[in-house]
Amino acid sequence: MKKTIQNLNVLRKLSELIEKVGSEKDLISEETRSFFDEIGQEQEEQKITSTLLTQLQQMNEQMENMHWMNKHYRILHEFAQICSKTLNESVLLQKSYEMVSRVMPTDSFYIALHNPGDAQIQMIFIMDDGEPAPPSTVEFGENYTSKVIKTREIVHLKHRNQNIEYDTKMGEGEQDTRSCLFVPVVMDDQVKGVISAQSYRDFAYRKEHEDLLQMIGAQVINSIETARLYGKIYTMSRTDELTGLKNHRAFHEDLAQLLRNDDGEITVMMIDSDDLKQVNDRFGNDAGDLYLKILADGMKTLCNDKMEGYRYAGDEFMILIKTRIDLGVKDIYYKLKEYYSVHPLIVDDEKITVSISTGVGVYPYNGTTVDALKKAADQALYAAKENGKNRIVVAN
Repeated sequence: MKKTIQNLNVLRKLSELIEKVGSEKDLISEETRSFFDEIGQEQEEQKITSTLLTQLQQMNEQMENMHWMNKHYRILHEFAQICSKTLNESVLLQKSYEMVSRVMPTDSFYIALHNPGDAQIQMIFIMDDGEPAPPSTVEFGENYTSKVIKTREIVHLKHRNQNIEYDTKMGEGEQDTRSCLFVPVVMDDQVKGVISAQSYRDFAYRKEHEDLLQMIGAQVINSIETARLYGKIYTMSRTDELTGLKNHRAFHEDLAQLLRNDDGEITVMMIDSDDLKQVNDRFGNDAGDLYLKILADGMKTLCNDKMEGYRYAGDEFMILIKTRIDLGVKDIYYKLKEYYSVHPLIVDDEKITVSISTGVGVYPYNGTTVDALKKAADQALYAAKENGKNRIVVAN
């Protein structure tokens, strides 16, 4: 009878353990082991019981790992959705930190980029004790980031008594981190960068954290590269290749945006060269290109956050004054003339001074749309040409 009761108790206890599989990290407690030790008096029974408990614990760990990864794969999916919807690098970096923080301790965190052969590593995002630190560069050499890039292997420091080769954190905090993950991000068979999470606690990370950090790192760095490539293409699409000024498209987009904002007075200066055809005819198109570059360089000396220069088409240029400024349009015109007088084009020992005619239209007095303002400036430019060139005319 006693043996039967013991068997029933064992079955009941085993049933309870099986129900808990996957829900508790440490399934087999000391109390549970003591219970089976008391029940299993015979040596063979103890051996079977011990084997069974070990198998249950292993099964539990496997289930727990599956639950952990399943939970965090959902986070990866969520992060991928964010990456697909923005090309803003700051947003991508901040979201990557937030995602990693949801998965693992991040008392310190950084993302680094490196191009093969570069002498420096770009630390593009650093968080220390929950506060952002300014981006910086470190020399490629004696540090964990460099080691990971060179070896392509994860560095996992687990506790403070471990042999530490280099400093760990990139932030400015005084407290040393104890657990550190430095994970290479490999894309197209190249190490593109390193992502690192660090904790003040010993043994803060596990193997699954390494894998997850690697996936998040690959996602964010790939998205950053895409965003930067898009930025370059977008800039090129709005930039004149010869002069480096913004182009016709950029002028229309920028002026339309200013008009939508309706922040006050906006001035359009339309500038046309007076002598480009003669320069091309006498000295060739290469000399004509140099003439246009000098014209553009003069405009660049005046450009700032309130004033932008554009090559509109051919030898026609624009200056967009985005708000009311102390300098009048005639002062701007004469500053340009002064620049050209001291920076002539020299061809075959002959000095050629860039000459310009300028027409001006002002919002809202001469028009309230892009086309109306452009037409007003164009008519004023025509008047300047008709009256002998080399002058400025402001629309009535």
